[in-house]
Amino acid sequence: MNEPKQRQNIHYFPGHMAKAFASLTPYLKSSDLVVEIADARAPSASRNPMLLSLLGEKPHLLVLSKLDRADPKETESWLSYYRKQGENALAGDLKHEKIIRQLLQCASPIITKKRAKEQKIGMKPQPLRLLVLGIPNVGKSTFINNLAGRNAAKAANRPGVTRAEQWVKVSQDFVLLDTPGILPMNYPSEEQAILLACLGSIKEEVLPLDALADSLLSLLRSRYPSCLASRYGISDMTSWSDETVYDGIAKRMGYIGIGGNSDTSKARSGLLKDFQDGLLGRLSLEGAPC
Repeated sequence: MNEPKQRQNIHYFPGHMAKAFASLTPYLKSSDLVVEIADARAPSASRNPMLLSLLGEKPHLLVLSKLDRADPKETESWLSYYRKQGENALAGDLKHEKIIRQLLQCASPIITKKRAKEQKIGMKPQPLRLLVLGIPNVGKSTFINNLAGRNAAKAANRPGVTRAEQWVKVSQDFVLLDTPGILPMNYPSEEQAILLACLGSIKEEVLPLDALADSLLSLLRSRYPSCLASRYGISDMTSWSDETVYDGIAKRMGYIGIGGNSDTSKARSGLLKDFQDGLLGRLSLEGAPC
């Protein structure tokens, strides 16, 4: 994406997020492991530095979600990058059992240390307390429901579903705390806010639909020029104007307005939703630093 224009920072910090952020400190102190969920399609943009600043020396695991919707090569590059930075990171589809095995493997040293400490003071084994953090709509509740084996936390493909903290007992070994998604109070650039809106982590009404869809289309055009072939029959959009692309989408999907003209507003909205739902293929909006 081109360098963002210098504009006023975008502010989006609903009241329930501010309340949740203020209440995190005591939960952090009582937790054994922080599990941070970020979106594999834009790992950097979907992490909140405000949350990371609170962690200190607390054991921390980064989980890149929605692996099935992200470019696998880019995801591997991101994991390699984070691991070189000393972070404990993995990626997966949060609905599948494999992510549970990966979590257990990563948490094993922490469990061993906890059990040794409990044995030393004569305490019965206590469940490992996991604090699950992340911005809205990255899959926190899906992750918790998978671990719990039931619908223990509300999950939906839209931001702002979880409104308050809730402890969820998974087994004799795990207790998890689900927290509301917390976004930064301000975004350092318009580019970051656009990426989060494309992912569905910011409600679309916060940013104009036309500008948001145009930004997504620009990213897809430069990174995956053939990604619209299967869904919309547009084999290569490199030389197509935005309006020509939207017209093609509208005709293919039957988005026809008054007078039989293509409804390009519906085409823009449809493009965003199809990307968020993974219907355009496995695509990533951010490349890992070299």
